[in-house]
Amino acid sequence: HLDIMDNTFVQSRAFSVEEINNIISEKPKHVHIMSKNLETYVNDLKNVNSISFHYEATIDHEKIIKIIKAKNVSAGLVIKSETNIAQIEKILPNVDRLVVMAVPPGYSGQKFIESTTDKIQQIRKINNDIFIAVDGGMNEKTMYEVTSVGANSCVVCSVIIKSSDPVKKIFDLKKKCIEGKHYYLKKIK
Repeated sequence: HLDIMDNTFVQSRAFSVEEINNIISEKPKHVHIMSKNLETYVNDLKNVNSISFHYEATIDHEKIIKIIKAKNVSAGLVIKSETNIAQIEKILPNVDRLVVMAVPPGYSGQKFIESTTDKIQQIRKINNDIFIAVDGGMNEKTMYEVTSVGANSCVVCSVIIKSSDPVKKIFDLKKKCIEGKHYYLKKIK
């Protein structure tokens, strides 16, 4: 999960397109664009597996989705915590994933927004098939919480970086994620 921030949509900066294009990895590369310059970034990205953009950064969502899919990569939509699910309901069938921000976008290490769990439950009521990733505020408790209501994956950064034992922290986070997913699967059966 690689963020592009250029100080137009959020007041931060992160990876450049050139840096992302130069990353060689056997792991899939997912790019999360936090910018209003969507077309430029989408067109310039190479060797990525998926590209997600913020619903709030454009009014022409379908155009951006078409440009992404024309590159033969997965298209994702990202929503801020305050975005109403009704606003995105018609777009969901056209994207491969939905990234739900659990913190205000742009800064690492922020506190988890409690309403994220309700938002995931709302999404699952209208679309049970969409892949949901949760970005921000993740730790063992919040990962279990969001996966137990239907999130498929979590974007984690600061809790690992700040850990005195990052390998153990990753193991503990994965364990809670799996426990949450098992709980969710039992609940819906």
